[in-house]
Amino acid sequence: MISEDAGPEELEAIAIAVHSLVGLPTTIRSLNKKGLRLEKGEIIDREYTGPVLEEVLKTGKTVHGVPKGGTYLGRNVVVCPILSKDGKVVAAIGIVDLLSILKMQEIIKTVVNNSPAVVFLWRNEEKWPSEFVSENVVHFGYTVEDFISGRVLYGDIIHPDDLKKVEETLEKRIRRGEVDFNAEYRIFTKAGDLRWVNERTFIQRSEEGEVTYLQGLVLDVTERKENEEALRKSFEMQRLLRTIINNSQAVAFLWENKENLPAEYVSENVTQLGYTVEDFTSGKILYGSIIHRDDIGKVVETLKRNISEGQDSFGIEYRIFTGDGKMLWVDEKTFIQRDEEGRATHLQGLVVDITERKEAQKMLEIQRELSTNLNTTWNLHAILNLVLDACLQIDGIDAGGVYIKDELLDQINLVEARGIPPEFKEKVSKYKADSNEAKQVWAEKPIYSMDFYSENMAEAVNKEGIKAVAVIPLKYSNEIIGSLNFASHTLDKIPWSIRNFLESIALQVVSHIAPVCIQADLS
Repeated sequence: MISEDAGPEELEAIAIAVHSLVGLPTTIRSLNKKGLRLEKGEIIDREYTGPVLEEVLKTGKTVHGVPKGGTYLGRNVVVCPILSKDGKVVAAIGIVDLLSILKMQEIIKTVVNNSPAVVFLWRNEEKWPSEFVSENVVHFGYTVEDFISGRVLYGDIIHPDDLKKVEETLEKRIRRGEVDFNAEYRIFTKAGDLRWVNERTFIQRSEEGEVTYLQGLVLDVTERKENEEALRKSFEMQRLLRTIINNSQAVAFLWENKENLPAEYVSENVTQLGYTVEDFTSGKILYGSIIHRDDIGKVVETLKRNISEGQDSFGIEYRIFTGDGKMLWVDEKTFIQRDEEGRATHLQGLVVDITERKEAQKMLEIQRELSTNLNTTWNLHAILNLVLDACLQIDGIDAGGVYIKDELLDQINLVEARGIPPEFKEKVSKYKADSNEAKQVWAEKPIYSMDFYSENMAEAVNKEGIKAVAVIPLKYSNEIIGSLNFASHTLDKIPWSIRNFLESIALQVVSHIAPVCIQADLS
């Protein structure tokens, strides 16, 4: 019989029995003494306690929740009391509930296996043996079994001329205590073909700071690398410049080294920026006049500095305005031409629209910041405000709301909103379970059609001026608990990049929202 003063030795038998039965991380302690923590069939800690164990010992009630501190911070746990014959709490035992995490991993797995990026989980050992690889590794001709079985080590498929550099760069990042690693190198497919890849890896460390695993995204960038090489050669062969440039995303300019950069030549594909060749070569438009006024100073200063330092080329990113007034981010690669006396007379530049890349970087930064901020609060409205603030930073998304399922009233309620006038907000404040809108949410698939709104809502939606909508169901433990709803008054439809971002946000935040809602229901 367990007593309130039982120590680790007395608790060991029951702890091992429960751990062996469920196969999940297990914790136990008595009322007056610390106890045990078990994982993967081993006793990890013989002086263990945790905030939820202590809570159950005080209240005598079973807790399903997410610890706000301790070893299992942020993970679902179930802890129940152990009672004496007279009903007194003498100990508590808990397990870490991995089921919801596993279900979420299945969702993520589906997304990953349908993307071009191959996901790896490598052990931090020589040549990086794999513990996990996504099924889309078939892009490179391999199977999951090739890597998981150990028949193929990831280091063995890296080109020998690149392997040492990858190893050295990774080791340098690890020594500096960095959390990620980014590199481009060549790998061999199973058929022996050579492909360029971009690897973005997150370095995982144990509690003692030892690097244990490397979680990597490997993306085939062969086409981009080949394009870059073709572009470089195009400058060596001026006769082919016109043909190559006019069939690429890069717009070629030849500017005079004068104020506001008058253009002597521009490639015909300048039309993708909303201008004609004649606009620039006639002098009607000076290139400097289309550069964003907050960036023109930086561009001029960079040009002057590289000329004065005797540089042959330089690169710079800045914003320009298209012919129809739209703002774009561009990457300019410029070659400085000098006369016999060494004076810079002309600038030969390639201007590439990198707006999508900039937007992708912005979205990644928003997601990282949101992830950090979500870990600072367990207040539902604070969480929802963080989510809305994050998503409304995206250009084109100007209104949004979060709906949470109300089991008692059999409906979904708008619990937090942005950019919605009071009159329209009242009309969309709730949807009964049998409504057209709610039925679409229960269908579990993201909705990007204005057909989301029922006919009796059409007039209100038109009056509000909404042109595009995104509705992302929030699924937790195989159940829809609500949805993220966003709208645009300017976009005709929600672009794919924004769709992917919003769906990623939904996956990211549902594990924060659901436990709070569940806890509120229990309370």
